Amino acid sequence: MKPSIKLACMSWIYMKHPFERALESIAATGYKYVSFGLPHEGKPAFDDSAEGEAERISGLLRRYGLKPVTLVSTDVLSPSQPIEKAISRLEFAKAIGVDELLSLGTTSYKRFPDEPKTEEEMKLLNDAFAEKYRRIGEEAGKRGIVVTIKPHTGNTATAAVIADTLRTIGSPHILGSYDPGNVRFYEGIEPSEDLPAIAAQTVSLVAKDHRGKRAELDFPIPGEGDVDFASIFATLRSANFSGPVVVERLDGANGEFSANSPIEVLDERVKAARINLERLLAKAGFEV
Repeated sequence: MKPSIKLACMSWIYMKHPFERALESIAATGYKYVSFGLPHEGKPAFDDSAEGEAERISGLLRRYGLKPVTLVSTDVLSPSQPIEKAISRLEFAKAIGVDELLSLGTTSYKRFPDEPKTEEEMKLLNDAFAEKYRRIGEEAGKRGIVVTIKPHTGNTATAAVIADTLRTIGSPHILGSYDPGNVRFYEGIEPSEDLPAIAAQTVSLVAKDHRGKRAELDFPIPGEGDVDFASIFATLRSANFSGPVVVERLDGANGEFSANSPIEVLDERVKAARINLERLLAKAGFEV
């Protein structure tokens, strides 16, 4: 039996538009699943502390026939934030039927790509992160939710670094999300060669493509850049992966097709991403 994949689109692609308009476009371009949590029109897409907010968001999702798969939650999971904010987000996620909170780790740079933080600075940040995420893992486990960390320099820079960070945290409820485009952009290494070190602990994939050298701003439609998605999906298939695959970014060279583009242009690119990824996933032996 082929493992089934939930192919989703992140609403952040439509950040310049209202959240509901993003949901409308995502549904119209053929997706059944959505990831969200980042701002729209410069303000939060939701207020998880507001009474009735879970019902409001669930109603919007039903209106457009979409099911949520991941909730971007770096803002409330940060070590600088009180644990109560993480608990509120976990409760909100459970109420709307989300099984995964997605987050970034620490960052290695004062200014990317040429001003790295010192080893001493990174140790303080990474220690605080691990301590906070142990507590978050406990709370997530109580609610049947996993929290994932994805590549973005720092303590999630590569697959091996993520694996080490997960060992340090030591929670079965904190796992990996892999982002091949970020690995290629920030680290300048090939993600198809990097992924195996974390494949067994990867529960979601952010299907970001990249073109060019390290730090080159070129994120094409997934399947049309330099990321070897065929190899990545083959690795995940061998690891019995069955999590969501999420389209996050496809704005091209130097943001040519940024969120400021006409919404019809974004729709065309989002639809093309779905078609490319469906083909690649099917070739790897997944059912979409």
